[in-house]
Amino acid sequence: MASFLQNSVIIQIFLKILRGCQLVYDNSGLKVCLDSIQRSVAHSKTSRVLRAYANKPPYFVHSLAYRLWYMVGRLFNTIADKLHAFFDFISAGSAVRRVIAPLFRHYEKLVYLVAAYVFIDYIMRTCMPSFAASLWDEMLFVFLIGVWAVKAIAYRDEPSVKIATLDLPIVTFIVAVTFILIIQSPDIRISIEGYRAVIQYILWYFIVLQMLRTTDGAKNVCKVLVWVAILIALHGIYQYAVGVEMPAGWVDRNEVGVRTRIFSIIGSPNILGGLMTLTLPICVSFFFVAKSTAKKIMYGGCALLIMAALVFSFSRGAWLGFVGAVLVYVCMKDKRLLIPAIVVGILAVALVPSIGNRITYMLSPEYIASSLRGGRLVRWMNGLQILQQDPLIGVGLGHFGGAVAMNNGITRLIGVDVYKTFYMDNYYLKTAVESGLIGLGAFVALMYQVFICSLRTINLTEDNDIKELEIGILAGLTGIILHNLVENVFEVPMMATYFWMLAAVMMHLWYIQYFKNGKRTLV
Repeated sequence: MASFLQNSVIIQIFLKILRGCQLVYDNSGLKVCLDSIQRSVAHSKTSRVLRAYANKPPYFVHSLAYRLWYMVGRLFNTIADKLHAFFDFISAGSAVRRVIAPLFRHYEKLVYLVAAYVFIDYIMRTCMPSFAASLWDEMLFVFLIGVWAVKAIAYRDEPSVKIATLDLPIVTFIVAVTFILIIQSPDIRISIEGYRAVIQYILWYFIVLQMLRTTDGAKNVCKVLVWVAILIALHGIYQYAVGVEMPAGWVDRNEVGVRTRIFSIIGSPNILGGLMTLTLPICVSFFFVAKSTAKKIMYGGCALLIMAALVFSFSRGAWLGFVGAVLVYVCMKDKRLLIPAIVVGILAVALVPSIGNRITYMLSPEYIASSLRGGRLVRWMNGLQILQQDPLIGVGLGHFGGAVAMNNGITRLIGVDVYKTFYMDNYYLKTAVESGLIGLGAFVALMYQVFICSLRTINLTEDNDIKELEIGILAGLTGIILHNLVENVFEVPMMATYFWMLAAVMMHLWYIQYFKNGKRTLV
């Protein structure tokens, strides 16, 4: 099929047009101008300072806290060594090793199950009893911990525990949230549920980091995620083609030009748009590293499908995140592409009526009035009023602004009125209301560390293909970080799981680069 596409007349004409455009561009004054801008930016003092900051190791790598964290890892390795010796003793000359070893030889492929989270979750919630549907991801997590423990004992030629630069920021955030849980829990049951909703999916980072084994394993996990997004996108495009019915509240009654918004099996166009934003830069990275024309055509077509699904979600928040993702991708890959990217964005708004209307309506007085009545703006204002009641430690985890509070019917007094809880549509503000400035500060610091640790991983990487993938991952993660400004993206288990899975992939690639040839240590 790939060979047929590659040799078809249409594809050959398309490739000739592309080569012609490339030839025209290479000999144009625009290229000379962009090259000049690129050189000026690269040699500017600001650029040198930023590069020096991005290239330096994190300040906490040699701190006491990291030394303690590293000692925990060494302790686990020592215990694993002892258990490995015992395992050798009881299995010497027996069939135990011959049976167990093959079962765990390809253990990192189990991470593919995490990448297929959205499909497994949909199947479980559609076909299984409610208790099984709500517990399957916890059971998978426990199973992977068990596999990791056996792997750590059985394979002593591999590190039992990998320590990465993002570990300590995550642990610090968990400690901060635990502190809030202890000192501010109006209803301990709800607070524990809120604590679980915040922390549980972050823990995927640690297990995925330990389960990944090779560079190819990291690539394959990203490929599985991209194909998951492609299938979701195809289903969403089908929904748009048939004009699937949507709730009236998804589009303002004064807004025109949006006949439907797609949601696929996810159930929310905003979250579907977030998934497309997360995966589209990774798909583009696979396009650039593809060695054959057939693969480039395949990944290029897949990227267009994901892009179409992102557009048809009509999620302005996802579009905001995507703009940030594009800017990061372009700046990391080739700053000369920045101006063309901006031009393409402006043309999309100007020439595609559905996109232009959706964005311009957001700036209209009608939208602002509607949002102040029952939309994001009034929710943010109410959230800020609630935050003023206890700005340091908040009202308690799970007590306002998210799914836990909604499920428990929490109400809150704002001024002289009693309000039922609602989705804050801003995960940062939701975090601030529930855990105060302490929790918000810890969360913002964590998001910053996700970005800067990923950036340092890219700067450390020498292999161009791996670097291209890392740029795609960083762009996708940045898109979600920005999307959380106008949506509770991390309230959705699937999205939180995918975010931290990709953060773990990035830190696995950092670990491989940093400890290449065994010449470096963290402490």
